[in-house]
Amino acid sequence: MTKLFVLFDPDCGLCEAVRGWMLDQRSSLQIEVIARESPRALALFPDIHPEPDELVVVDDEGSVYRGDSAFIISLYALDAYRAWAYRLSSPILRPFARRAFEMLSKNRKKISDLLALANDEVIARELSRTTPEVPVW
Repeated sequence: MTKLFVLFDPDCGLCEAVRGWMLDQRSSLQIEVIARESPRALALFPDIHPEPDELVVVDDEGSVYRGDSAFIISLYALDAYRAWAYRLSSPILRPFARRAFEMLSKNRKKISDLLALANDEVIARELSRTTPEVPVW
Protein backbone atom coordinates (compact mmCIF):
# COMPACT_ATOMS: atom_id res chain seq x y z
CA MET A 1 0.00 0.00 0.00
CA THR A 2 1.44 3.34 -1.07
CA LYS A 3 -1.62 5.59 -1.44
CA LEU A 4 -4.89 6.32 0.33
CA PHE A 5 -7.96 8.01 -1.10
CA VAL A 6 -9.98 9.67 1.65
CA LEU A 7 -13.59 10.44 0.72
CA PHE A 8 -14.99 13.32 2.76
CA ASP A 9 -18.09 15.53 2.99
CA PRO A 10 -17.21 18.92 1.46
CA ASP A 11 -20.26 20.53 3.10
CA CYS A 12 -18.96 19.71 6.59
CA GLY A 13 -16.78 22.39 8.14
CA LEU A 14 -15.17 19.91 10.52
CA CYS A 15 -14.42 17.58 7.60
CA GLU A 16 -12.83 20.47 5.68
CA ALA A 17 -10.71 21.42 8.69
CA VAL A 18 -9.57 17.82 9.23
CA ARG A 19 -8.85 17.55 5.50
CA GLY A 20 -6.52 20.55 5.68
CA TRP A 21 -4.88 19.31 8.87
CA MET A 22 -4.36 15.85 7.41
CA LEU A 23 -2.74 17.19 4.24
CA ASP A 24 -0.39 19.32 6.36
CA GLN A 25 0.91 16.25 8.21
CA ARG A 26 3.99 14.30 7.26
CA SER A 27 3.07 10.96 5.71
CA SER A 28 4.98 8.05 4.29
CA LEU A 29 1.91 7.27 2.18
CA GLN A 30 0.52 9.41 -0.58
CA ILE A 31 -2.87 10.82 0.48
CA GLU A 32 -5.53 12.14 -1.86
CA VAL A 33 -8.54 13.66 -0.16
CA ILE A 34 -11.57 13.72 -2.46
CA ALA A 35 -15.04 15.17 -1.96
CA ARG A 36 -17.42 12.23 -1.92
CA GLU A 37 -19.92 12.23 -4.77
CA SER A 38 -17.59 14.54 -6.74
CA PRO A 39 -16.95 13.65 -10.41
CA ARG A 40 -13.46 12.43 -9.43
CA ALA A 41 -14.77 10.21 -6.62
CA LEU A 42 -17.53 8.80 -8.83
CA ALA A 43 -15.05 8.10 -11.65
CA LEU A 44 -12.54 6.38 -9.37
CA PHE A 45 -15.04 4.55 -7.15
CA PRO A 46 -18.38 4.16 -8.94
CA ASP A 47 -19.48 1.32 -6.65
CA ILE A 48 -18.72 3.07 -3.37
CA HIS A 49 -21.54 5.18 -1.97
CA PRO A 50 -20.75 6.56 1.49
CA GLU A 51 -23.55 7.09 3.97
CA PRO A 52 -24.04 10.74 5.01
CA ASP A 53 -22.10 10.42 8.29
CA GLU A 54 -19.57 7.89 7.04
CA LEU A 55 -15.86 8.31 6.46
CA VAL A 56 -14.58 6.06 3.66
CA VAL A 57 -10.95 5.41 2.76
CA VAL A 58 -9.77 3.30 -0.17
CA ASP A 59 -6.19 2.17 -0.59
CA ASP A 60 -4.39 1.70 -3.88
CA GLU A 61 -4.73 -2.08 -3.53
CA GLY A 62 -8.53 -1.84 -3.52
CA SER A 63 -9.25 -2.31 0.19
CA VAL A 64 -12.16 -0.21 1.43
CA TYR A 65 -12.25 1.06 5.02
CA ARG A 66 -15.40 2.50 6.56
CA GLY A 67 -16.21 4.22 9.82
CA ASP A 68 -13.76 3.61 12.64
CA SER A 69 -11.57 1.45 10.36
CA ALA A 70 -11.27 4.43 8.01
CA PHE A 71 -10.41 6.66 10.96
CA ILE A 72 -7.69 4.27 12.11
CA ILE A 73 -6.17 3.78 8.63
CA SER A 74 -6.14 7.57 8.21
CA LEU A 75 -4.16 7.90 11.45
CA TYR A 76 -1.88 5.09 10.28
CA ALA A 77 -1.03 7.09 7.16
CA LEU A 78 0.22 10.02 9.24
CA ASP A 79 3.73 9.40 10.51
CA ALA A 80 3.23 11.16 13.86
CA TYR A 81 0.00 9.20 14.55
CA ARG A 82 0.92 5.72 13.34
CA ALA A 83 1.57 4.51 16.89
CA TRP A 84 -1.93 5.72 17.86
CA ALA A 85 -3.41 3.80 14.95
CA TYR A 86 -1.82 0.62 16.26
CA ARG A 87 -2.98 1.34 19.80
CA LEU A 88 -6.56 2.15 18.74
CA SER A 89 -6.79 -1.01 16.66
CA SER A 90 -5.97 -3.22 19.66
CA PRO A 91 -8.84 -5.31 21.07
CA ILE A 92 -8.88 -3.27 24.28
CA LEU A 93 -9.08 0.19 22.67
CA ARG A 94 -10.94 -0.62 19.44
CA PRO A 95 -14.41 -0.26 21.03
CA PHE A 96 -13.42 3.19 22.31
CA ALA A 97 -12.08 4.21 18.90
CA ARG A 98 -15.39 3.13 17.42
CA ARG A 99 -17.39 5.14 19.99
CA ALA A 100 -15.22 8.22 19.60
CA PHE A 101 -15.48 8.08 15.82
CA GLU A 102 -19.25 7.55 15.94
CA MET A 103 -19.66 10.47 18.34
CA LEU A 104 -17.65 12.76 16.05
CA SER A 105 -19.45 11.56 12.93
CA LYS A 106 -22.95 11.94 14.31
CA ASN A 107 -22.21 15.36 15.80
CA ARG A 108 -19.98 16.81 13.10
CA LYS A 109 -22.53 19.44 12.06
CA LYS A 110 -22.90 20.62 15.66
CA ILE A 111 -19.13 20.61 16.13
CA SER A 112 -18.67 22.54 12.88
CA ASP A 113 -21.23 25.11 14.00
CA LEU A 114 -19.72 25.36 17.47
CA LEU A 115 -16.24 25.94 16.05
CA ALA A 116 -17.59 28.18 13.25
CA LEU A 117 -16.10 25.90 10.60
CA ALA A 118 -17.66 26.24 7.18
CA ASN A 119 -16.33 26.73 3.69
CA ASP A 120 -17.41 29.64 1.50
CA GLU A 121 -19.88 27.57 -0.55
CA VAL A 122 -21.73 26.41 2.56
CA ILE A 123 -21.87 29.94 3.96
CA ALA A 124 -23.15 31.32 0.64
CA ARG A 125 -25.80 28.58 0.40
CA GLU A 126 -27.00 29.25 3.96
CA LEU A 127 -27.10 33.02 3.42
CA SER A 128 -29.01 32.64 0.16
CA ARG A 129 -31.77 30.71 1.98
CA THR A 130 -32.71 33.66 4.14
CA THR A 131 -33.91 37.07 3.15
CA PRO A 132 -32.69 39.54 5.74
CA GLU A 133 -35.09 42.25 6.72
CA VAL A 134 -33.49 45.51 5.82
CA PRO A 135 -34.89 48.52 7.66
CA VAL A 136 -36.30 51.24 5.45
CA TRP A 137 -34.93 54.61 6.49
